[in-house]
Amino acid sequence: MIISNMDNIETPIYGNLYMGIDCSSKAIHSVWIDEQERLIAQCKWGSKKKNFEERFLDFGLDFWESLSKIKVILNEKVTVQAAVEAAIYIQNPKATIAIASVSGLARFTCFVNGFDCEFIDNTKWKRDILGKGNASKVEIKEFAIDKWGDEKFPEQDFADAACIALCKKRRNENDRT
Repeated sequence: MIISNMDNIETPIYGNLYMGIDCSSKAIHSVWIDEQERLIAQCKWGSKKKNFEERFLDFGLDFWESLSKIKVILNEKVTVQAAVEAAIYIQNPKATIAIASVSGLARFTCFVNGFDCEFIDNTKWKRDILGKGNASKVEIKEFAIDKWGDEKFPEQDFADAACIALCKKRRNENDRT
């Protein structure tokens, strides 16, 4: 299942786009922002299959195929800078391995499509964007709603991905100065 508003981009985009990616064992959420920190698009690749191995192949392949199509939609004047939230350690080793697999797939798919991509630790992006490395889900969503509007975040993972994109964008700017 793919949910995307990437096809609804109305104005031509030039320069840099920043993609934040939040991964779980059930889905990949991405949010794209431009150089003015406007939310450009949100995409979700997920699966409702019960078994992780089947889900992973289902939404992983969709992500792979979609990113190559998105690259074609964007013209050659657009540079994509991406950040994937690094897999977090969970008490359950099986869940930790599943999320690490999804995060690795997301980063590799970005590289294959020519997108600069890095892992970013959740405490790092939370500290850089919210000023607090242990910010709660509520605080993250409140920040995202204040910045981009309430209707933009039907799921928490989109708010996380938006903040990850914003962190990548601001880190990229700081590296240039």
